[in-house]
Amino acid sequence: MVIRLVAKVKLDDMSSQVLYPIDEQKDERVALLMGIVQLVSAALERDDPASLSEGKHHFMKSDRGVVGYVTLGDYVYIAEADNENEVADSLTSITNKPEASKEEIAKRIQKVADKRGREISDLWG
Repeated sequence: MVIRLVAKVKLDDMSSQVLYPIDEQKDERVALLMGIVQLVSAALERDDPASLSEGKHHFMKSDRGVVGYVTLGDYVYIAEADNENEVADSLTSITNKPEASKEEIAKRIQKVADKRGREISDLWG
């Protein structure tokens, strides 16, 4: 199970910042982020504004798993992972304390990833 990407996108100008993985700013990761931002932007335009209540998670399938997003204030937080639970846990780790620093958010998301890894290894014995 993998959390591929977590990003923070400013709604008014769609500028983005990768929150996880924190040290990985490769061209492939940036291209992936731009594609996901376009996908979420289209979903935000299409969705009924009433259904976009702040803090509510939204999910959609992607080529590599599941993309989820949540709006908080002037930002939308986006995560892509293998399954909906990982995405939801990643987004929840942000919504619990959105004012946290980028490094603190990355540490919380890493804890989510580590917890999922332990759960999977426990299943296999």
